Amino acid sequence: MRSEKQKRIGIDARFYGEAGPGRYTKNILTHLERIDGLNRYVVFLRPQGFNAYKPENPNFEKVLADYKWYSFDEQFRFLFKILKYKLDLLYVPHFNIPVLYPGKLVTAIPDLIMHTFSTEKGTTLFKPYFKLKKLVYKLVFKWAVVKSKKIIVPAQTVLEDFLKYYPQTSKDKYVIAQEGIDPDIKIADVSRGYEVLDKFGINKPFLLYISSMYEHKNVPRLIQAFEVLIKKYNYNGQLVLVGKKDKFSENISQLVFSMGLGERVLLPGMREYITDEETCGMRKECEAYIFPSLKEGFSLTPMEAQYFGKACVISDIPIHKEVYSDSVLYFDPLNIDDMAEKINLLITDADLRQDLINKGYKNIMKYSWDKTADQTLGVFNEILQNS
Repeated sequence: MRSEKQKRIGIDARFYGEAGPGRYTKNILTHLERIDGLNRYVVFLRPQGFNAYKPENPNFEKVLADYKWYSFDEQFRFLFKILKYKLDLLYVPHFNIPVLYPGKLVTAIPDLIMHTFSTEKGTTLFKPYFKLKKLVYKLVFKWAVVKSKKIIVPAQTVLEDFLKYYPQTSKDKYVIAQEGIDPDIKIADVSRGYEVLDKFGINKPFLLYISSMYEHKNVPRLIQAFEVLIKKYNYNGQLVLVGKKDKFSENISQLVFSMGLGERVLLPGMREYITDEETCGMRKECEAYIFPSLKEGFSLTPMEAQYFGKACVISDIPIHKEVYSDSVLYFDPLNIDDMAEKINLLITDADLRQDLINKGYKNIMKYSWDKTADQTLGVFNEILQNS
């Protein structure tokens, strides 16, 4: 029997083990386990996550819920699974809620990127079906905003995006809980980073980018700026673009070869899956980290580079100004010449580079998953106490 004060909280952790929302889910679960010894948690996972997740807190129970996200199964079979557990609160660390769920709901939504940028160019779906899925996405997203008791967002910039797209929703519904560096990255063995470079044919010096190749990531302009860096500034190194193999990265690979840069711009993810330890090895060995994105929710990869003592040159978008302040060098992401000029400045000015490295170490100290989990638990308790 549960005590009078103990509540049952469900967590939709079906993304556990995946990139993006999966990393968020893993970290929030790990840190909630450490700080909540009172409430009971029912953690819903797909098979990969179910096998990977090993609860250390006895109040956390894992439940197999093999229902694919963004599917009809998610809306119906998963809903019936959730209802069996008679939850006091359901926490969904994404927007894809079961829209018919009748209970109290908290969501953590990292961004509204798909409101601005489409993935249509990279889809393999029949175009009318893709457009139908996009319509469903907007409907589910809007209902998540309406239905949630609280919406956890990672930054003030994201909150302002919500207020722009959903002006009828009270600002009081939103809670800012910033993210932090994945602890697994901090313990990665990078002592033999040179072996990673040998494995993928990477030669020093090289510039590094780690993320997807989606439209908003602005990778084509980065490649064009790299060509300017070679021709105008005589850069003799490589550009390494690390991301998974998909239609977007295939398009980028085709662009690289059409520009005659096949020996200078490498996409190791086109060959095989790149592990976290391998990406950390690349961070340790790179000359600088470059991130030209046009839109982000929190933008952690430059912070991960800062952890490894690397200076970063990144786009001057609002979220970057909010998270990184003066700890990085900025460029206009729509201006290829400015991007090339700022990259060249970073790699040729040793004093500037060291100054940014020092500021980077200070910057990462402001963010941690302990704080994120503490704020998230505070949201849970507030809603449960007011019920």
